[in-house]
Amino acid sequence: MSFLEESWEEREEKSYKEIFGDTGPGIFPLSNEIFDRMNAKSIDPRWLTHGVFKCPPTGNRNTWAYVTSGMSNPWETEEPEEYSGLGVEFLMETENEESWTIEVLQTLMAYNLLLAAGQMGDFPPLDYGHRVPLALSESIKAIMFVHPVNFTDHFSIKSGRVDLLQAVGITPSELEAAKETSSEAIKQKLVSNTGGLVTSKERASVA
Repeated sequence: MSFLEESWEEREEKSYKEIFGDTGPGIFPLSNEIFDRMNAKSIDPRWLTHGVFKCPPTGNRNTWAYVTSGMSNPWETEEPEEYSGLGVEFLMETENEESWTIEVLQTLMAYNLLLAAGQMGDFPPLDYGHRVPLALSESIKAIMFVHPVNFTDHFSIKSGRVDLLQAVGITPSELEAAKETSSEAIKQKLVSNTGGLVTSKERASVA
């Protein structure tokens, strides 16, 4: 196998199974349509190999976990680096099995790939603390990226380190409070009020 293939396999077959357990029926890949909706100037065919795994609850976790796979592929190198590829993958937790979670993570991943490719203006790729306007419902209007609390926040494969960014839906008042204080402050309120970072389309605001 190539360096890319070995790194890819290590992430999906070793690291993800250690962190998430069963990674479900297979990957839900990105599509051209997702990039078309974002008015992408061009679509790298390699992006269409990226996708989302749906991981059911385990003996240690009663939530569903959804995790992206592909942004940390070492496409451009044959040697280990500090960070593998873009150095990130995204994670989202829900109380029940939800089909919309896959589409949300696919959208966020496609947006991040376009950011990294310079197709979304002069903005950096998504990182801890960042907030993205993406409405899930009338009450959840944005997504915030934070360090996970029920999972490790990073892992390493042969090509380098990968940070796990947990995406959590937030209300308009939580978004305003995060702007005034920090995403970390709202994260701590969410954890103390709800016990974790589970995303749902409807919940009471903590701010």
